[in-house]
Amino acid sequence: MTVIDRRMAPLRTRRMMAYDRRLEPRVGERVPYVIVYGMPGVPLIQLVRRPVEVLQNPSLRLNATYYITKQILPPLARIFNLIGVDVFSWYHELPRVQKAWSSAGGGGGDEGTRKGTISQYFTTLHCPVCDELTQLGVCERCRAEPQRVAVHLHQELRLWENQQDQLLKVCRSCSGSAERQVPCVSLDCPILYKLSRVDRHLSRGPYLRQLLEQF
Repeated sequence: MTVIDRRMAPLRTRRMMAYDRRLEPRVGERVPYVIVYGMPGVPLIQLVRRPVEVLQNPSLRLNATYYITKQILPPLARIFNLIGVDVFSWYHELPRVQKAWSSAGGGGGDEGTRKGTISQYFTTLHCPVCDELTQLGVCERCRAEPQRVAVHLHQELRLWENQQDQLLKVCRSCSGSAERQVPCVSLDCPILYKLSRVDRHLSRGPYLRQLLEQF
């Protein structure tokens, strides 16, 4: 939960009121929002999203670089500067590891993400069995053990389906509805985020099943 930045207020308010006209924030009201990744050069104000938008749209990703450099490192720097440690230099010297995941939902058509990011155009660059980089879907080493690949992929799909089923039971019990048509609006509920994570894993289901057909 964050007090909305004055620079972000107009755009953020328009989006809230487009969703529900009763959501216009009062002056000084604490408003939840997050910063997502976007195209290079896009103004920060265009990367503001409601938390629910990020949960519902797999193509949106929290901007880890923004939160690390703007929210986490500054207070750490004030502490470690006392002993002569430059945490910003340490952060910039760290090796960068980037994973590209498939996007099930597309870009969503919002400003700043209309053209999408490069990661949205890759199915995956990592083997779903051993997580090694590959351009083959399943890496050469794992392809040498087709039975292991088939068992692993089946188990992964069954695991996420079982977790989704258990989480939905909790949601139905909480909402009193047997259907999943009632959207959860409690940003404090841990089940909301767990279910979103499971749904994103299951969005890879068609891709994993295509891989299974090869074994």
